[in-house]
Parts: sequence; structure tokens; C-alpha cells
Amino acid sequence: MSDLGGFSMEQGTTRELEKILNAVHSESDLEDYLRAPGHMAGAGSFAEYYGDLPQVQAAKRADLVQSSGIERTYCYQILSGRKAPGRDKILALCLAAGLPLKETQRALEIAGEAALYSRNRRDAILIYSINHHFTRMQTDELLEQFEEHSL
Repeated sequence: MSDLGGFSMEQGTTRELEKILNAVHSESDLEDYLRAPGHMAGAGSFAEYYGDLPQVQAAKRADLVQSSGIERTYCYQILSGRKAPGRDKILALCLAAGLPLKETQRALEIAGEAALYSRNRRDAILIYSINHHFTRMQTDELLEQFEEHSL
């Protein structure tokens, strides 16, 4: 990909990377692009992404498990990558770690689950809970208050 100006993909924004990708005109250049470090979407699974987050690394796993409200054995299987979590389990784990909305949305995306959508009533409550640093228990109480199903 020498015709692409020697751009370092590790420093590129998504927009810059899109420009580079649009300039790729051969399978050989595509292969070079895909091999370059730092430009792909990060962790390949929810467990990898979640486990790499500073908030998660700073917490004790047992505390995350308890705070998530997920059955202990199942939660450890999710954290180890042996089980793929559904949307509500991902949200429970993100709440347990106190993740901000951006990281929560990214976790959902990596897991192939729908992002939280502000026009959806239940999702709006979840977004509010995340933005106000609610725990899983506080979030469930708020969901029940508005007659939505809990996590």
C-alpha cells in the first residue's frame, strides 16, 4: 500500500481509515490493510473487550459477578468467553462495572446485539440509568417503576 502515503493506521481516525480503504484497488492492498495493526475494531468478543476495560480490570471478578445479579457459574462462563451473553446480561455486566454509555454501546456492538436506542421506552430508561451511574438493582427498580421488564 505504498501509494497510500505511508499512513500509520494506529494513528488513524475511522474517517481517515475509510479514505485509505476506499483507495485500495487490489486484493494485495486489501490484504496489507487487513494485516496492519491498530485499525480493526478491537477485541473479537464481548469477553475480550469487557476484560480489557480499565474499570473491569480494577474490580474484583467476584464483585462484578455479585453486582451484575447474574448467576455465579453462568457469569464466570460469560467472563471467560465460554458463553455468549445476551443483551440484558451484557447490560447487567456493564452496569456492574459502572461503564459509561459509549463503552456499553461498544460492548453491545461487539457482541452483535442491538445498541440502546433513545426512542425505545425501555432503552431510554436504561440509558438514563447508565448516565446516572445506577447499579443493576437500582436499574431494575426503575424499570419496574415504569412497568418495563427488569434485566
